Amino acid sequence: MSYESQNILKEGTNKKDVITFLELLNFKKLGLWNADELGKILSYQWFEREDYKSWSGVELSFFEQENKIHIETRTNIGRSYYDLVQQNTTIRLLKKYFGGVFYTDYGKGRYLQPPSGPPEHSASGCHLAFSGFGSNLIRARQYFENVSFGDNEKQPSGIHWLDRYNPKLLSNILTLPFLASIAEDYWKSTYIALLKYSDSKESILKSNRISADRLVQVSTGFLSIEEAFAESISFGRISMVCRHFKAVEKQFDLASILKKPYRRRKKTLFDSLEEMTEFRNEIIHQASSPIIIEDEYLKDLINVLHDSVERCYEELTKLKGWY
Repeated sequence: MSYESQNILKEGTNKKDVITFLELLNFKKLGLWNADELGKILSYQWFEREDYKSWSGVELSFFEQENKIHIETRTNIGRSYYDLVQQNTTIRLLKKYFGGVFYTDYGKGRYLQPPSGPPEHSASGCHLAFSGFGSNLIRARQYFENVSFGDNEKQPSGIHWLDRYNPKLLSNILTLPFLASIAEDYWKSTYIALLKYSDSKESILKSNRISADRLVQVSTGFLSIEEAFAESISFGRISMVCRHFKAVEKQFDLASILKKPYRRRKKTLFDSLEEMTEFRNEIIHQASSPIIIEDEYLKDLINVLHDSVERCYEELTKLKGWY
């Protein structure tokens, strides 16, 4: 599902003026492509990273038809409040300065309506981290469920030295560090989004020293101070992650959430995440004597990661009142 609009500008409008105007609205040119029915189309995108304002951005297409300039905009169902505001602003200002008519999914001359007001910036940041994790986990699941080795695909033999050369089992070994990395990225991204707007930020930033090379990156605008700080601490082990979150959001007890009963199993989500890190470290640092990761373990780990992050995200949104 998407939200679309079309501005048909007044005949005789100067093409260069419109392009300059779009650049003033901070649209970035993506490229030029040919469509069978519409001819040459200029493609643009607007995306605002500051304060996590954009979730998907605004897509814009520019083409000429019957001596009139057509400007089409689109935001998808995953757009943010600010994406939709920018889309409306673009529609309105094009009509104001270049005339013509416009249409949206709501009809002729009617603007798109955001369903609610702007979210807190930290809520947007945590939403983006959750969304990014979900996308990465889908990639991993799709790979795991669809990878095939044809005639070379063999069932595990139970003989360690022989299974070391099983392509499917090697694929599993390579997949586990990726799963560990997307979990680590989620925890770190969420932590940064909370730290940026935390009342405890000053005391937390005093507790660690940021390296000189990262301070240079902060100075050049490549990193925020919160990102640089997060890069200086570890998010590899869930036990460390829990301590970091406790410092930035004292009421958010991540450890207790992950240690609650899970599917009537003895092993908690917390223990499963710790085990994943142990396996990841063994794979990376002891490649000469690799462990064997069978399909059932990897399938279960994907579910563990999904349930761990979903459970923690739900608890965080309840705690912060983000509904």
